[in-house]
Amino acid sequence: MLNASAVPVFSRLGIPQTADAGQPIPVFVNLTSDVEIYEVRISYTNTISGISQTWIEMNRTSGDNNTGTWSYMIPAQSWESSLNCIITAKDISGSSSQRSATIAIIGESEPKPFPWNIVLIIIFLGVVLVLTELTFKPGIYRKTGRQRARDLEEEDMRQEQEKAESEDFKGNN
Repeated sequence: MLNASAVPVFSRLGIPQTADAGQPIPVFVNLTSDVEIYEVRISYTNTISGISQTWIEMNRTSGDNNTGTWSYMIPAQSWESSLNCIITAKDISGSSSQRSATIAIIGESEPKPFPWNIVLIIIFLGVVLVLTELTFKPGIYRKTGRQRARDLEEEDMRQEQEKAESEDFKGNN
C-alpha cells in the first residue's frame, strides 16, 4: 500500500541566482521520496520578452526513481532579463511538490556591430582632403604664389646677371 502522506522532497535545488547572457543555464534538483517519483518538470518565463516554456520534462541523470538527480539545460537567454522558474516533482501516489526561483541574466550589454560605415566615411573624407590640398591649395604640397613669384624674380635676376657677365666677357675680349 502506498503512503499517501509522502511527497517528493527537494533535498537540493541547483538553480543559479545569476547566469551569463548568451550562455545555456544548467539546472538540477536532488529529490527523495518514499514512493517512486515518476515525473519532474520545469517551467520558466523570461520576464522581459514574456516567452515561456511550460512543463518541460527534466532528465534523471543519477540515482533511481526514489532518490536521484534530475537536470535540464535552459537555452541561452538575452541580456538584462530574468527567468522565473518552477520545478514540480510528482510521485506515483499523485503527491507533488514545487520549488521556484528567479535567475537574473547578467553580462555586458548586447554587442553592437562595428561601425564600418563611419570608418569608410572618415577614410573618404581623408582622401578628399589630401586631393584638395594637392590640387587647389598652395602650402605643404605646392608653393604659394609668393614663393613662385620670388622664384621667378630670382630666375630673372640670375638671367640678367648671366647676360651682363656675358656682355662684360665679350667687351673685355
